[in-house]
Amino acid sequence: MFLNLLTFYTAKIRIFNNNSLGSYYKFLVKYEKEYTIRLSEDEEKVIEFISKKLASGKRIHELELLKRTLQYRHRIIGRLQKHLSEKYHCEMDEHCTENVINMMTNEFPTSAAKKTYAQCVFLKKEQDDYGISDVYGKMLQNPEFCAILEELVDFGISRYKVNYSYHYQDTNLVLYQKYTYEDACRLLNWERNEVPLNIGGYKYDKKTKTFPIFINYDKQDNISDTTKYEDHFVAENRLIAISKSGRSMDSEDVQNFLNATKRGIDVQLFVRKNKDDKISKEFYYLGRVIATGNAKQFVMPNTDKTAVEIEWELETPVREDIYQYIVNE
Repeated sequence: MFLNLLTFYTAKIRIFNNNSLGSYYKFLVKYEKEYTIRLSEDEEKVIEFISKKLASGKRIHELELLKRTLQYRHRIIGRLQKHLSEKYHCEMDEHCTENVINMMTNEFPTSAAKKTYAQCVFLKKEQDDYGISDVYGKMLQNPEFCAILEELVDFGISRYKVNYSYHYQDTNLVLYQKYTYEDACRLLNWERNEVPLNIGGYKYDKKTKTFPIFINYDKQDNISDTTKYEDHFVAENRLIAISKSGRSMDSEDVQNFLNATKRGIDVQLFVRKNKDDKISKEFYYLGRVIATGNAKQFVMPNTDKTAVEIEWELETPVREDIYQYIVNE
């Protein structure tokens, strides 16, 4: 039974990630001749958005918010906060609240990405809370749309409970689960998403004081010498990572890394074996890291650019199977 359920979950997620489909609804329309339900273009886009962005279950907040919208029209955020506290013992601080609102009002994506899901504005401001937006409210008048939405949300909630409910410390992240750049920005409660090019290995978010590091462990031979960093594990709880090129010991990002504890900066580690992995573009989440104080500036090979090598201690040593997968050819 469990294996059948797991296979079903995996198949659905693959459908969601298929660019020519994007949702289980689209799959049924395309391949099931007896499936006669047809949504409007806007309704279809909303189902695609939820399928691609939320139904993986990586965070419960948006899914339970959508549940509230099937029952209520007003005070959605207040109702969500109360429900999360009572059912999941989960509190929403100001950064989390802002992030969830931005996700559900199309304010989280980068400017270019906003156009993709321009219809996906679920909420509107109402005094000191939020209610259902007019466009989304009109969609909810369609019982077929509501049925598809509810089934999709329930699927996401079940995914959350199985795969993403055992949080690491006080985060919304789960050790050894996989996350994209966008997932990390969202689950670290950033006000806006960042495109991977702007992150470039790591990025500090001043508002939340979070500083995720993203490491591609296997480097390609054809990349430039200034990006061919020799990041490597020396043990399950010890990592050597290189700063961006053009950095010195006095650079702000390096100083933030070295003085993170003193400055109240939260440094978290995401690692993937190879960015060209055909199976997954996601990173394993490996928890919080602390700079040991061992750091040295050097000139990058075949360039005149300096960088800084920093030794990190992982708060939680990497699980053996994950560690072996990452470090071995």
